[in-house]
Amino acid sequence: MRSLAPAFPADQALPVWRADRIDLSAGAASAAHPTGFAALDAELPGGGWPAAGLTELLLAAPGGGELRLLAPLLAQGFEQAGNLLCIAPPFRPYAPALRALGWPLERLLLVTPESLADAVWAAEQGLRAGACAAVLWWQGEGRSSAAALATALRRLHLAAQEGACPLLALRPLAARVQSSPAPLRLALEPAAQGQLAVNIFKRRGAAMAEPLLLALPAAGLPACRVLRHVPVPTVLPAPSIAAVPLPEPADAVVCAASERIAA
Repeated sequence: MRSLAPAFPADQALPVWRADRIDLSAGAASAAHPTGFAALDAELPGGGWPAAGLTELLLAAPGGGELRLLAPLLAQGFEQAGNLLCIAPPFRPYAPALRALGWPLERLLLVTPESLADAVWAAEQGLRAGACAAVLWWQGEGRSSAAALATALRRLHLAAQEGACPLLALRPLAARVQSSPAPLRLALEPAAQGQLAVNIFKRRGAAMAEPLLLALPAAGLPACRVLRHVPVPTVLPAPSIAAVPLPEPADAVVCAASERIAA
């Protein structure tokens, strides 16, 4: 009779993950990238953003700080000579702010699809190409059914895992009540004093007691410049008024565009 060796020797300690604890095992940590925020790393399984697969960021409104939250991750990807594929961004990216966050603009790829099918196709190509550090997809307020979105997310999650590339889906906050294949889901809302409230409501571990308040890095927006003050005499000479010389060109008023900035 053939003897069988035990699959797990008695003297070998087995790594056991308890569902009420965050999974910070060495295996998970090797497949994660630091977020750049120590408090957030301590709350994420593996100690950072997943290096592959789907992660969802649910936004109260686009342009509320999601790109600054992701800035350390994406800047690290650029250091590895990867491209950043942005699909269906809701606003035109503001180049000076993105450059200040460490993003080489020559490796920023923008796609503006006309339908959900086009967006999913573009994301899948980027995830499987092996040339992207990350893929960002803004879902937006479309008319796609919940079933179609769920199918698309499962398809993209598989592509992100097979391509070893992180897919960051930026979706409306209302999508929180919908099921998703993403193993990690966060809700982001702007808070006072330029902070961002981060609530991790789905992860491999216990639910958060309260949202994190993170101080985001500056977006690098140019400060508005004003004309130099020219004192005006209280009594004007008569009969003519001397013309006030124009300021030098370096003192022209320069402000950021009035459109919303997506950083």
